Amino acid sequence: MLNLTLRDLQYRKRQFTIAIVGAGLVFALALLLTGVRAGFDTEARDTVGAVGADGWVVQEGVTGPFTSVSGLPAQTAASVDAANGVSEAAPFVASPNTLNAREDLSVNVIGVEPAALGAPVPDQGEPLTGAGEIVVDQGTDASVGETVSIAGQQFEVVGTVEDRTYFGGQPVVYLTLSDAQALAFNGEPLTNAIVFTGSLAEPPAGLTVLSNGAVEEDMKRVLGGAIDAIDLLRVLMWVVAAVIIGAVIYLSALERMTDFAVLKAVGSESRSLALGLSLQAILVSMLAALLAVGLSALLRPGFPLPTMIGIGSYVALLAIAALVGALASLAALRRVLKVDPALAFG
Repeated sequence: MLNLTLRDLQYRKRQFTIAIVGAGLVFALALLLTGVRAGFDTEARDTVGAVGADGWVVQEGVTGPFTSVSGLPAQTAASVDAANGVSEAAPFVASPNTLNAREDLSVNVIGVEPAALGAPVPDQGEPLTGAGEIVVDQGTDASVGETVSIAGQQFEVVGTVEDRTYFGGQPVVYLTLSDAQALAFNGEPLTNAIVFTGSLAEPPAGLTVLSNGAVEEDMKRVLGGAIDAIDLLRVLMWVVAAVIIGAVIYLSALERMTDFAVLKAVGSESRSLALGLSLQAILVSMLAALLAVGLSALLRPGFPLPTMIGIGSYVALLAIAALVGALASLAALRRVLKVDPALAFG
């Protein structure tokens, strides 16, 4: 039966090639969407982890420093720093804005004290040392030495970092605390949060402590609608792939009705015929999945959102492709199982 299955694939190679290419494109898009979904998790983890904090002090009722501009007095950092168990504490400002360089670009501004907790370590260039300087994510396309502006204020790019984005790929830019306060709080000595290392058992009155995990989840909460849409689109793409493969397998089965009747007439079991047809659909689906791996690698560099495709995603794709192939063969299976052996003598 395996030999017959392979021979039929060879005989009808054109129509099966169309099915493989069509399903492969759908699988590739589903794989990229899976990578985008994972990218949301990765960018939040990388950006929060780059701060190097063990905890975040915010006002009570605030869900996170990246989604709320709460106006916490910056001098609160001194009282947190003096608390038992705290090794270091520093104010932290985060706010959205627009960077004007080669073109207008939405960015996330983070304000930190130079050389303090949360200050970026550039991959290229130098760290922040004073007012009027900026360290940018490489996604802004701004270069070291270039002058950019935010809200009409000029800044010199002194360094660049990699993979510092959140809210679905919006680049992060780092300013000194005073410059960020000028943008976010009109120069008032306020901050979104106090970051610290160590442990803080009792935060000051009216404040609460968030873990890194809680901050990451709050960042991803903003993307809840996009995440739900991605999950729905992935399911729809699996269905589309099953329809493409199922249609080709079904048409192939219709063309082979007489062959199946002859096989039944000479004693072949229906179970054996069904197994061969299912195997054919699974082979087509698996070949489409392998094609999708290559297509996703070609499309990924130009994808407009952060995309993280790990080994687990590839393994899951192959497993889902096998399931899609099995489901795609069901319509053809019903037709084959009902074929009358007398058709062979018609």
